[in-house]
Amino acid sequence: MYPIFRLLRVIAKSKLQKKISFDSAHNESINLRVLPQDIDLFMELNNGRYVTLLDLGRFSYGAKVNMGNFLKKNNWSLTIVGTYNEYRYRLRIFQRFELQTRILGYDEKWFYFFQKIVKDGKTHMASVVKFSYTSKKGLVSPKEVTEAMGIKYEPDQLPDWIQDLTKHLLFKK
Repeated sequence: MYPIFRLLRVIAKSKLQKKISFDSAHNESINLRVLPQDIDLFMELNNGRYVTLLDLGRFSYGAKVNMGNFLKKNNWSLTIVGTYNEYRYRLRIFQRFELQTRILGYDEKWFYFFQKIVKDGKTHMASVVKFSYTSKKGLVSPKEVTEAMGIKYEPDQLPDWIQDLTKHLLFKK
């Protein structure tokens, strides 16, 4: 089941916190705990649940940049078009952890988030999330999105490691 109550709590809390700009290199962070509904048969955070919990970090980030109003104003939505995940260490039931989220930037077609789950300074899971804005007509180009945001369009600002990663994924740009 989707963690709707956690999501509502994260959004409400984030709306009350200081706003940030979409183009900042800000690392948004929320604290969570592994709950019984998050675990698998090994009493640890299920690999699929990690990905679901990443939503909470993106929604928190979105609330802090006032994304809801921006989407409504432009009659747009968001869609995840791909993720690349790596898992390193287990999180057991009831352990607390920190979910960090930041925007990496965009290229000619996609936007990218970097998210990681950290406990005691150690990264347990990391994810690159590729996403796009959508309208009734389909995908909205990053150029059109950045113009609507009032941000200078600079598609070649992604870190080299993201550019290298995207060259080797199954579905090319």
